[in-house]
Amino acid sequence: MSYKETLNSGLKRGFEVVLETEDLNKNINVKVEEVKKTIKIDGFRPGKVPTNIIMQKHGDAINAEVLNKMVNDNVSQIIQENKYRPVSQPKVDLKDKEKDGKQVFNVEFELFPEIKLADFSKIEIESSKVKLEKAEVDKRLDLIAKNQRTYKEEKDDYKSKKEDSVLLDYEGTIDGKNFDGGKAEDQTIVIGSGQYLKDLEEGLIGLKKGDNKKIKVKFPENYGQKDLQNAEAVFECNIKKISTPQESKVNDEFAKSVGAKDLKDLKTKVEAQMLKEYSDLSKSLDKKNLFEKLQESHKFELPENLVETEFNGLKEKHLQSEQVVSDTHKKEIKDKKLSSENEKRFKEDANSRIQLGLILQEIGKTNAIQVTGDEMNKALYEYASNFRGQEQKVIDYYKNNQEAAMQFQAPLYENKIVDFILSKVKLKTKELDVDSFIKIYNNVDSNLDKPKAKKTAKKKTVKKKTASKKK
Repeated sequence: MSYKETLNSGLKRGFEVVLETEDLNKNINVKVEEVKKTIKIDGFRPGKVPTNIIMQKHGDAINAEVLNKMVNDNVSQIIQENKYRPVSQPKVDLKDKEKDGKQVFNVEFELFPEIKLADFSKIEIESSKVKLEKAEVDKRLDLIAKNQRTYKEEKDDYKSKKEDSVLLDYEGTIDGKNFDGGKAEDQTIVIGSGQYLKDLEEGLIGLKKGDNKKIKVKFPENYGQKDLQNAEAVFECNIKKISTPQESKVNDEFAKSVGAKDLKDLKTKVEAQMLKEYSDLSKSLDKKNLFEKLQESHKFELPENLVETEFNGLKEKHLQSEQVVSDTHKKEIKDKKLSSENEKRFKEDANSRIQLGLILQEIGKTNAIQVTGDEMNKALYEYASNFRGQEQKVIDYYKNNQEAAMQFQAPLYENKIVDFILSKVKLKTKELDVDSFIKIYNNVDSNLDKPKAKKTAKKKTVKKKTASKKK
């Protein structure tokens, strides 16, 4: 084999490779001898089939297999000799080219960039920590009590007000026509909870059992169901029952009802939980700030192939989320186009993600960072504990599914790298009250795909319906 470079531009490399006829014929002969040992042809004993007969029947397949192996072997040789690190499978152009009677092919591939890691000790990050006051713990306890309160059914002449629970049937129409998901029976809505559209909840105020009311509702611009965005609907509501919340006092009895020994024990547990929540939020802020610093301190060319793949993934995910699929009119994702604004944004996101991913990969490789078996098992068992009665099934799934296990391991690996870097940088910590911390957290334009911080306790997951606030 001989080869010469035909492309050297940025991270792209290309070569013209010439295979020696002698080597090609030699490998074909070796392959024919291998075939002779196993092939069966009527009239010939095993191993005694003439070469010309074999080539007549299987010559094309043999030639193709030999050529393919030689191409792969020679491409690997070029990569090893030059110590290249291709980002993806090299592209080979064969096309039956010949040069001086010899087989010629072209190969092109893209390389990982050489990344010179920054001095982490020179990176400075401002970290925000929460100073938890007693009043915040008390607010959380009040919220827990509010979420745990019971409701008492009221008399027929009672008029509903905010925080009351209303049992109803409803049917929504747009321009007099029904729409998908717009009808429900025996639905419970707590007025002012924010679980349903604001217009609908407020329209239920002042009603009695047995009332029938048509409530005008405007769906928000960002509503999850695309065909309902900005739509004006009318919901006909039949009130079946109204219940009022019963006061739930935060005392020892209440504490025992939620699994604590007494009120003091409950306060201790709630405080610990809140500190853990805010610690996690603080760490995510540190992570976000660290990522920005890493990207500022590392500049290098990005492989176009990786960026394009990431962009296409973001595009597909976005278009799938926006797509309204009908049984009779289905549009292929690939045929849909992004707005110029979204295309620009997704290209920037793709560049940012690939840059950051390559930086973290290089840090992990350079510092021999790995997720140990014990760390993997610990994380897996903790995750499985969320599935009561199914723990072993969850564990077995990941242990017997290599791809799933790798996906599970990826964030563990990233967090180890982040922890390693944070141990090297300069962390300037400042204490903030809850309100100030949440303000900073929610104002951060994050690429971490995390929810906005909330001062209140997390709500239970609510089954979303068309009339609900979020879809």
